[in-house]
Amino acid sequence: MTRFVTCLPTTRSRALSALRCASRAPHFNGDNRMTIPMNRRRFLAHSAMGMGLMAMPTTALSMVSNLSFATSPLTQNRLLFVLLRGGVDGLTAVAPTGDPDYERVRGVLAVERDRMTALADGYALAPGLSPLAEFWNRDELAVVHGVAVPNRSRSHFEAQAVLETGLDRPVGASDGWLNRLLGVLDGSNNAGIAVGAGLPRSLIGDAQVSSWSPAQLGTVEDAYLERLHLLYRSDPELLDQFEAALSQRVIASGLADESMTGKGPGDRSSVDGLFRATAKLMSAESGPNVAAMEMSGWDTHANQGSAGGALDRLFARLASGLAAYRDEMGESWPGTTVVVMTEFGRSVRPNGARGTDHGTAGAAFVLGDGIGTRKIITDWPGLGDKQLFEGRDLRPTIDSRAVLKGVLAGRFDLTKGQLNKVFPGAADVTAIDILS
Repeated sequence: MTRFVTCLPTTRSRALSALRCASRAPHFNGDNRMTIPMNRRRFLAHSAMGMGLMAMPTTALSMVSNLSFATSPLTQNRLLFVLLRGGVDGLTAVAPTGDPDYERVRGVLAVERDRMTALADGYALAPGLSPLAEFWNRDELAVVHGVAVPNRSRSHFEAQAVLETGLDRPVGASDGWLNRLLGVLDGSNNAGIAVGAGLPRSLIGDAQVSSWSPAQLGTVEDAYLERLHLLYRSDPELLDQFEAALSQRVIASGLADESMTGKGPGDRSSVDGLFRATAKLMSAESGPNVAAMEMSGWDTHANQGSAGGALDRLFARLASGLAAYRDEMGESWPGTTVVVMTEFGRSVRPNGARGTDHGTAGAAFVLGDGIGTRKIITDWPGLGDKQLFEGRDLRPTIDSRAVLKGVLAGRFDLTKGQLNKVFPGAADVTAIDILS
């Protein structure tokens, strides 16, 4: 087969803790995430933006000036980047059923063919991902298989750092490729937001971004907000960011109570609800046009299961969330692209615990109306014993930056020069033609 074509304070006590950790070196937390040290200005800026995470009283909104994130919701281009932390088994997500070695090497993890949703060219979706067939049938889905970050590491921390910075190794600039993207977009089209707990490394950098997550902390008193307003008033940059956070709260008003339950049963941790909340934020008249989300739990070392198993249930939550996002975007869906990636794939063969170990290449998804025609993008390496990378993993044939470059070039009409600013050191990586 060939190629077709962080320290984010939300309370005063957390703020003090954040100040104490601001000068520390980068470290990794229990969620396989790297936190980046902050200087005073970055800390204060994130403190201001952190206010958007809280439930604010109505009277506090009187401090909001005339603010806007971007242009008209029906004309701007939008990008949602979804990071699946932990390393997704791409051979289960999109099974290469046309490969003669598929059942042999997958063993107990091989999904029955009649349980999967056939796509094309010998590939099929896992049962839990069957809702993505609707995107496929509408020519709104591209599957990229055999994709990997350019650095050959099976470390969560290193691979995530490479993916989120857009660099070729887990060192160098601490800013993220999404933040650099905001820096190259024109002034009316450069607002970014993180939806969920904390600020992902992909959005860290010089460009102003904000964050939102379901309010868990109760109402913030007016007097406290007024004191913060006075504190930031002497610094125009910080004041703008503080007021932007309050403005964001206006947009997000009601999301925690309404969207987090979706249109049916659910709770505040609902994946559907987070996707719907993201759509509400991005489709608002003053909503951001670049957003980042993440899902964890993909590190399936044991009891991964097959159809209906633990991994498949995660797939079902992801697919349902993506469908909810499209539904909530409504008339703003045209011009929107969603990219779903993970830091690496899994081992081809199951391990002794009926799971999989850290691997190399895997699968990625690109969704949106700009796909033009449904497609499988791959330079399939094969699953034969001699075809595997280091005798155990799917061999990588596509650079993750080639996928991201193709999306950015198609969605935002970026030049090669601009793409090289977003992905420094990747001038020799050719963008894949994904969007029409």
